[in-house]
Amino acid sequence: MENETDSLVLTGEETFNILLSIKDLPSIPKIMLEVQALLRSESHNTVKLSSIVGKDHGLTTKILMVANSPLYGLQRKVSSLEFAIMLLGVNEVSNIVTALSLAETIKVDNVKGLNFMEFWKHSMLVGTAAKDIAKRLGFFDLSGDAFVGGMLHDLGIQLTARYFPKQYSKIVESVAKDGLNFKDAEEKYLGLTHQEIGGFISRRWNLPPHLINSLMFHHNPYGAMDSPVVPYIVHVADCMTQKFKIADVHWDEGLEFDKSVVNVLKFENEEKFIDFVEDYKVRFEETANSIVF
Repeated sequence: MENETDSLVLTGEETFNILLSIKDLPSIPKIMLEVQALLRSESHNTVKLSSIVGKDHGLTTKILMVANSPLYGLQRKVSSLEFAIMLLGVNEVSNIVTALSLAETIKVDNVKGLNFMEFWKHSMLVGTAAKDIAKRLGFFDLSGDAFVGGMLHDLGIQLTARYFPKQYSKIVESVAKDGLNFKDAEEKYLGLTHQEIGGFISRRWNLPPHLINSLMFHHNPYGAMDSPVVPYIVHVADCMTQKFKIADVHWDEGLEFDKSVVNVLKFENEEKFIDFVEDYKVRFEETANSIVF
């Protein structure tokens, strides 16, 4: 469904009202609800989870791709869904299902300036890197959330391309021809950026605050005052794609690390942070090369 106005230039209020009026806005995927219901039951086990997820062959393939990516951190190759569940555990596979199914539900093709395969590769790289960063920095209990937040951080881009295709095409055109950065072009034609639009859908889905903040503040994580750690980790992973020029995307062009990341993520100093970032370059290359469709 395209937006219900012929105007190419919208105010933020107009964009928000159109989003509120969309009748076919995607809901939480059925498979995600089934997996969550299984986790809440006392009888959840590997066989039942494998049975639910295994019905979706595309999802199964992507789960194995995520599990086998160098940044995800498994020490051995995973060749079956059952083996993946056994190694990763039910909760971790549930996180992967959440991220992949939500990303897939807003999948959009054939919009000028958006290649879904490139989008998915970027999202997967940021998600797996965010998980690894969280663990390396000692935020083990947040590593699953960091993965989901990283995988979903640019969901607002998909939502814009799907429901505002004319504006999205003009945004891309303005960046190429007029020299605007992507954020300024978004604000020119939508009155909002993909961060606010991502925040809209994440609130509609009742996602946890740290995931909402990962969508709303991954370019400016200092805005996530109530639960900043996951958004800051996602921000670092996202910025790495630009710094290394690996699975980078045009809407992130010019994105730089926010200096407050050193304090929030408890680095000893800026030099330690720079060393930490540089240590990821080879693994980013290896992970990007492992994502094959």
